[in-house]
Amino acid sequence: MQRLTKIAFALSLPVGAYGCTDSGDNETNAEDTGTPVDTSAGTDPTDPSGDPTTNPSDPSDPSTTDTDPTNPTDPDTTDTDPTAPAGCADGDDPDAPRMALDAEITEDTMLTCDTVWVLAGETYVRGATLTLEPGTTVVGQNGSALVIDTDATIEAAGTADAPIIFTSSQPVGSRARQDWGGLVLLGLAEVNLPTGVGLAEGFADPPDYGGTDPAHSCGTLQYVRVEWAGFELVVDNELNGITFYACGTGTTVDHVQSHMGSDDAFEAFGGGFDAKYLIASGAADDAFDIDLGFTGTIQYAFVHQDPSEPDSNHGLEWSNGPDNFTAEPLTSPWIANLTFVGQGDGGNAGKSIGFNIKQGAEAHIFNSYFTNVTGSAGTFQDEATITVAESDGIVVEGSFWGTAGAFGHQGDGPYSWDDAMWGAYILDQPGNMEGVDLGLDATWTTPNIKPAADSAAVGAGVDPGNPALDATTYVGAVDPEGDDWTQASWTNYNI
Repeated sequence: MQRLTKIAFALSLPVGAYGCTDSGDNETNAEDTGTPVDTSAGTDPTDPSGDPTTNPSDPSDPSTTDTDPTNPTDPDTTDTDPTAPAGCADGDDPDAPRMALDAEITEDTMLTCDTVWVLAGETYVRGATLTLEPGTTVVGQNGSALVIDTDATIEAAGTADAPIIFTSSQPVGSRARQDWGGLVLLGLAEVNLPTGVGLAEGFADPPDYGGTDPAHSCGTLQYVRVEWAGFELVVDNELNGITFYACGTGTTVDHVQSHMGSDDAFEAFGGGFDAKYLIASGAADDAFDIDLGFTGTIQYAFVHQDPSEPDSNHGLEWSNGPDNFTAEPLTSPWIANLTFVGQGDGGNAGKSIGFNIKQGAEAHIFNSYFTNVTGSAGTFQDEATITVAESDGIVVEGSFWGTAGAFGHQGDGPYSWDDAMWGAYILDQPGNMEGVDLGLDATWTTPNIKPAADSAAVGAGVDPGNPALDATTYVGAVDPEGDDWTQASWTNYNI
């Protein structure tokens, strides 16, 4: 395995001049002279959407230690990460040593945390494993993305105190959505396309994904943040924060946050794996967009919509396929212990929607809470979805709605169900209730989603009946009587 480390002279470079290897050489040493990284590309530095710094909130995850009990909303108040381990480079420090990654990585490579790694364009990992040390920061310039091909894997296993961060290359105070592309994982599990193979969205020369291996592994993402992503590599086709293409059950995903992306926070095309402890904060489109036969699970998830972003869309948008609504495998995800906080008053009622199930997808939603929802509590779309509901393929149990609009529909129809029938279908299932206040603090950038200890969330959980999901006794992402994992030191809500 290559172990990429910083070049010695990089520490002495002035602000704005970063040392990097030549694009054709992954091997680096103290004698390398390097090539300066161009930091001029990027979004308008006057963009008021700003930049995340740290989330030094009160730690309640016993595995974390936070040195600062405050959680400032002013991005200028803090510009370093107090939880970064000694010896790891701070991605917010313009004087930190930096090196550019090659456009193609074809042998096993480790990125060490003592260097900030720069994506200058589309970087593909092919036929190799890319490993990142805990505490490593990767920054992306405009037009960049990190793509893990079908014959490669990523091993990004951070820790609570040393998360792995993918963020903008722009300086603190100038970061904005679309600063860079995002993280793309390509797998060989099943997708319900006619040929069993798809072309990844958002690329001028799109790579393939899909196959016949349900156990395929795209790698590991643990204690990872992806921030300020979603650059349009192709006009009107943005990348997401993280996109999983046909990633199978061998893929490990837990403790991952997608923050302030310009498209979906997480999108999955086919495949199926089990994910836990996910945060989608400030996405300009859907939080969890699932398509083309995905059959995995999500548990313990927090979605917080930006009240100032008019394009924030569904918490969940689950689709089977755009052409064949009965294509198999059917999209059939399970989610449990989701807390969705919408845009609230003044948001876009046509966009801030709890969930939309469409194109004949199945859905299984348990022990979840939707509140501050400007638009509909949940919608259906396409007659094929009603057919699935009539055969008990849409299950919603043990779930509450706080402030939200009425259940409804999208699309033109005609439909055999009206909105009232759809709403009754959802609310009549076991354990579901409207108008429930769990006592959350939905303040943007400083949320506190732990339900009050005397709230209805306590003791209201139902057993999902899926061995991949925990049978919790509570509703929502956080145990009212336990630690608040959404406030641990690896998370970030600053803008």
